[in-house]
Amino acid sequence: MYRYLYHFARRLWPELERISEQRRLVGVGDVVFFVATLPLAVGGLVWLWLSTDLSLIQRQWLAFLFFQGIIFLFNRVNFFFIVEIRVDRYGSADGSLGSMLQWSAALLFGPSALWFSIIDSWINQIRNWPRALSTAARWSQARSFAIDLASNTLAYLLALKFYTWAGGEFPPADLSLRSVMLAGSAMLVHFLTVALIWSGYILYAMWIQRQITHSASVAPIVRFFFSALGLPFLAHPFAILIAGLYIQNGPGIAMFLVTGLLLVAYLARQLSWAAENSRQRMRQLEKLEHLSRDIIKAPPDGSKLSDLLAEHVPMMFPSGRTAIWLLPDQFYMKNPPDWEPPIETIWGWVRNQQSAQAFLAGEKLPWIPDLRKHDPLTVTPILDVIDQQPIGCIYMELRSLVQPWDKPMLNGLYPALHSLAAQVASALQQIKTYRDSLDYQATLQELEFAGKIQASFLPSELPGLTGWELAVTLLPARETSGDYFDIIPFSDGRVGFLIADVTDKGLGAALYMALSRTLFRTFAMEYEASPEIVFFSVNERILQDARANLFVTAFYGILDLHTGQLNYANAGHNPPMLISPNNGGAIQALTPTGMPIGIDNDEVWTQATAYISPGDTLVLYTDGIPDAQDNEDNPFRERRLIEVVQANSTVSAQEMQVAILENVQAYVGNAPQFDDITLLVIQRNSDQTASESAQEPAQELDQTA
Repeated sequence: MYRYLYHFARRLWPELERISEQRRLVGVGDVVFFVATLPLAVGGLVWLWLSTDLSLIQRQWLAFLFFQGIIFLFNRVNFFFIVEIRVDRYGSADGSLGSMLQWSAALLFGPSALWFSIIDSWINQIRNWPRALSTAARWSQARSFAIDLASNTLAYLLALKFYTWAGGEFPPADLSLRSVMLAGSAMLVHFLTVALIWSGYILYAMWIQRQITHSASVAPIVRFFFSALGLPFLAHPFAILIAGLYIQNGPGIAMFLVTGLLLVAYLARQLSWAAENSRQRMRQLEKLEHLSRDIIKAPPDGSKLSDLLAEHVPMMFPSGRTAIWLLPDQFYMKNPPDWEPPIETIWGWVRNQQSAQAFLAGEKLPWIPDLRKHDPLTVTPILDVIDQQPIGCIYMELRSLVQPWDKPMLNGLYPALHSLAAQVASALQQIKTYRDSLDYQATLQELEFAGKIQASFLPSELPGLTGWELAVTLLPARETSGDYFDIIPFSDGRVGFLIADVTDKGLGAALYMALSRTLFRTFAMEYEASPEIVFFSVNERILQDARANLFVTAFYGILDLHTGQLNYANAGHNPPMLISPNNGGAIQALTPTGMPIGIDNDEVWTQATAYISPGDTLVLYTDGIPDAQDNEDNPFRERRLIEVVQANSTVSAQEMQVAILENVQAYVGNAPQFDDITLLVIQRNSDQTASESAQEPAQELDQTA
């Protein structure tokens, strides 16, 4: 059956096939029942015209004008109610005591008085038609108008026909029990006829409820229509009293009663507003609480946020369409899903807002240059939790209710809108924090792995050097280091010692260190006797291959183990300290012989020579030692290092290393390590001959990387 109804409706409304299934089901009902009810409405109008006594209207024109005005007033202070019939679907209905006054007029003047309701229906239709901005809204309005016309003509005419057939007269002769029973019976016929006119649409609505909710329960639909149709009829019996007072005591006494009823109608309207506002607040608080609880329980990666918003937000507000998105066009929710909100034109305005804004249907929108028709709507920025700047928006077009939206009603939505925006912003911050945490953990793992790779570049153990003692430590300030050292043995009893420092920290310096270390070792093996040429070659290659704007300080010396002669070049590095206990602890600084590597392509270095006598100690270090800082950012400085070296000039290389590091640590305390620390101590033995130490084993490297 529905298939035939759909094909019929599509002939009158071709766009039906392009809207969502739920809206299509409702739209088919609007089209079909407008067409089905229209003949009843037209027939009722014709019957009413034929039943109208024009001479009566001429004689009683003042009374007719009085009743028309009173009915108009009562219909302006109507009561209403809004109920939730399914997810994201509200049912709204209104009623007034105007129908009671219509019955009073019908009992006094007969069918001719029914024009009061007809005229008022036409006035409402003319006022409301321009407010229907969509085709669906117009079909819904047309269907309601056709059913109202049929109810206000056929239902009344059949009831009045029954009234006269049963012996009733216009006006009633008195307020006897017989007259009251006749009028009450006519009102019952009227109610049953109205219910019959509505029955087809009610049955169709019950079928839609089952199709959409996939449930056999239609109780919400039944309760809604029973309330919408039944509540106004509860006041109809009082129409008999008004008519009786009008007949027996004149219009003055009747007007006194009508004035009291008008006050009751006004109070009923205010009660409707209060009840609806209270219902909305309770619903909003309930949904906000559920949303907050579900966000807390949801996975921290945000994978369920869209689903949670789609579950809770549509029933939080009586909205027709809602969208929640982030800049520039990342939607977290759209309802209906096939709707495309005008985010490009809205965002330029929203990004300068700090609070929710509401616009009535007739107001000009600030993001559109000209005045256009639109539904009442609200725009609420989502503010970043940290800097309180707009990062997204909640855009909501409000469904037309039985009572039009006004500013107080729209302003009443602000607390819930701001709370919703704050919850979304908090959830987004939680997602960002979680993702940053994952990224941080991944970065730490990568850095840890990079540190292991970097450590593999360094010597795993120190070679056993006849007549010499070595000790070395590398302490990175982070997971990776910009410091490095190398020990390069040659075949003729010479050993190369390299210590270097990339002028930066972190992963970039570590990568630069890896490149530099490879180049140093390559050119050191090529130019075994010329440290200055090694520096020149490394400098030239680094400037060709790397564009990181980093440079390297380095000390590279080639030591003859038999004679103690050290040929070296110093590329802007901290001067190593050569201390001789046999010379009163005098210190010789091996000062730079050129600028750091990686600055100037034309730079050259010179070679210098030093001699390490038996008992002498050479201390090579990076600036992590003199630059080490305490909690007040005071540096350790080289003079303290000199004092430690001189105080321990007679100890072993290992003890010298321990003494330096302990003094640095005692000075720093619990302050974080400022920079990478590398310390290499080379000592020539004074108490053993070459033959005695020829078989000395290799020494383990004390290294942390």
